[in-house]
Amino acid sequence: MSHKSLIFLIFLFSFLVIEAVDTEKENKEALLKAETTDEQKKENEEQKENEAKDEKKLGIIAFPIVFYSSDTSAGFGASAVLHKEHYKDEYVSKSNSLALVFFYTLRNQMLSANVGNLYWNNANWHWKSKLVFKKYPTDFYGIGNDTKPDAHEVFEPFTFQFENSVNRRVWKSFYAGISLTQGYHMLLKKKKDGLAQSYFENHRKEGFISGIGLRLSYDSTDDSFFPTTGSFAEVVWQYHPFWLGSQYSFSRFFLDGRTFVKIPIPKFESVLGFQLIYEGVNGNTPLSFLPTIGSKDIMRGYIGDRFRDNYMLAVQTEWRFPIYWRFGGTLFFAAGKVQHNFTDFIFQDIKYGGGFGIRVRLAKKKKINLRFDMGFTPEGYKFYFNLLEAF
Repeated sequence: MSHKSLIFLIFLFSFLVIEAVDTEKENKEALLKAETTDEQKKENEEQKENEAKDEKKLGIIAFPIVFYSSDTSAGFGASAVLHKEHYKDEYVSKSNSLALVFFYTLRNQMLSANVGNLYWNNANWHWKSKLVFKKYPTDFYGIGNDTKPDAHEVFEPFTFQFENSVNRRVWKSFYAGISLTQGYHMLLKKKKDGLAQSYFENHRKEGFISGIGLRLSYDSTDDSFFPTTGSFAEVVWQYHPFWLGSQYSFSRFFLDGRTFVKIPIPKFESVLGFQLIYEGVNGNTPLSFLPTIGSKDIMRGYIGDRFRDNYMLAVQTEWRFPIYWRFGGTLFFAAGKVQHNFTDFIFQDIKYGGGFGIRVRLAKKKKINLRFDMGFTPEGYKFYFNLLEAF
């Protein structure tokens, strides 16, 4: 029950008990409402129209990035988000957007990522595009869910990925579409006679990647950047065959489900978010494309890509609440694992972690947040500095 419904029931109960004691006061209020002039009504209508126009203006948020974490050492770069309200009805609320991120760290890690969303024809059509360049020396612990935290090395892959999908709204909040992925994977450095060397004895070190896929999605959330109600689900299947020009032949299945619920506490309206994410690959998959747990978005607290294998399953929940002015806070918990075979027992050797975070809203009306998260696991803690929510 929403807090508005609760307040209404309390009011109705009080009214029945008190009966007609406040009848005279109500009549006065009704007279005051009746005396509202046409000019005041016109001003209110104009104000609403101006607010609607403001919402559809192009918004730009840009800022430099300076950060430090145990995964990256010191880093710096820049980030920007361009957004514009496009369409809203009883089933969808969509914004056109373009997110740009670039950073470089003292570990010689470089990432450039651009993600765009474009809607047209009353949000009946959606084009999503992602372009990523990644030169990222990474801690490699081997393959599997039981690798040791003290047995790792650094290997340096380079990854280029360009993905486009065109989606059509087929019914209410449901979309269906096709995707095309192009990319290149290359191993730049590895330790001699190390874990990576052993892996690449039986796998390609570099090659072109090309794939086609199907995408189904459902989105009834009320906001693209900071949802407070509704649900989101996405299912993606991709196939990278030799006949499409791919030098790696593999398939990938991905599932992401989320739901958001408001906690109706007056003057302290918070949100509970839940996410389930599953990913599986089959075939000659590049090392950098194997499913992993441990990142700024899922299983926070583990070092980046701490565990990797052919299949990954994880769940997480997050409580998001206001603190003061543009500041908010979060508490989160996650659990998950990777496994080599699909038939392995899911509930064995589960990894888990949790933590807290601070949010700073960068725009007055749009809930685009800068987030600072601290995650804790049995292997230690990690902190993160990023734009937008983890999910």
